[in-house]
Amino acid sequence: MDKKNITKQKKKEPTPQKSPPIYRNPFLNFLQEYRKKNVGVSGRELIQNAGELWRKMTDAEKAPYYEMAKKAPRRRRHRRRKRRQHDESDRSGSRSSTT
Repeated sequence: MDKKNITKQKKKEPTPQKSPPIYRNPFLNFLQEYRKKNVGVSGRELIQNAGELWRKMTDAEKAPYYEMAKKAPRRRRHRRRKRRQHDESDRSGSRSSTT
């Protein structure tokens, strides 16, 4: 085996983990914290328990999650545009301004 043909691979630097997003929905912010505290619980069971706990919480207990939701950035939704069919009839000068 020739050593000339072997290329050195660069070590990939680990990408820094992003902080979890802050949602505009206070329950989702609560759910995020609840998931961290209850790691071993299955998905469906976890959400059911979180929902029950959320309903039992007082407004004062929910207040920090509402504050987080107010401070969360608004995310723009991008509309998907329909693709136009490019037929020969479309190219026949329908957009030209020769008036």
